[in-house]
Amino acid sequence: MNRKRIACAVICAALVLCANGCGKTDGSVPLPQDAGAQTEPALSTAAPIETTEAEETAAETDVPAPSEEATDVSATETTSERAEISLRAGLNSTDVAEVMTFYKLAAAQNDEKKYERKLDLVSLNGGEGKVGSYVSVFEPIAKKAVSKNTTSGEPLPGDYKALQPSDWKSASADSDGAYTTIRVQVVPQTDGANGRLLIGTVGRSMSVLDGIQTAIDEMPGVSADFEHGEISLEYQNPTITVKVDNRTGKFVPGACTWKYRVHTSIPSLDAKVLAFNVHLTNAGGDVDYTVTY
Repeated sequence: MNRKRIACAVICAALVLCANGCGKTDGSVPLPQDAGAQTEPALSTAAPIETTEAEETAAETDVPAPSEEATDVSATETTSERAEISLRAGLNSTDVAEVMTFYKLAAAQNDEKKYERKLDLVSLNGGEGKVGSYVSVFEPIAKKAVSKNTTSGEPLPGDYKALQPSDWKSASADSDGAYTTIRVQVVPQTDGANGRLLIGTVGRSMSVLDGIQTAIDEMPGVSADFEHGEISLEYQNPTITVKVDNRTGKFVPGACTWKYRVHTSIPSLDAKVLAFNVHLTNAGGDVDYTVTY
């Protein structure tokens, strides 16, 4: 199973376990193994969306190891269609389209690098009724499962080729001649149970958590009625900060971050673990997602 599904899946699973008091107590949550990488979707030209549902299957692809040699961007043509924007010249601008053009040029120079992704379970709310009384018992288990999703060697987040100016709420680029620092506020996005990795404003900008319905379906002994239930994943305060070496076009290590908080809200959902049925009401949780380089 795609690991990016696990963070939200474990919230639902933990809530179901909390509701029945039937979860494992050995510090583990029954999570399935990865099903392997899928292919990246074709470049999308659809209008940007703030609330998304599954449109097509999209996931990660294997990324080759980066070259150790820094190449001066002057050796190759790395200017945009707007000739005045180039990596070598740097950029000072608050125009979203200009900053995005510069970001795309830089991303193309850093597409083969490896990035670190970290997930942290911030909170777990069991909701109304019996569920709430068990949250304190199972929250540490859920946090441990989510923390295991800290991984190195991840690909560049998002799908920079498919980015559209309307995906970003605001953006700025500041150059001192040697380096250009880009700061972006991405338009927030809300998904249901079938959100997809690279779809939507946040998906294109830095990737989102992959289909929670598929994730739950793949967890042994766990099921949920998403068709008749209510669940939403809100990607809050999505931001990008990257520092680019104007000479090489490479990202500066330790100065690049893509992050957001995903709030999972479950107003109403029927779920099942093994032979136990439960109805979740006003449950939810928060997970912080951070990618660094």
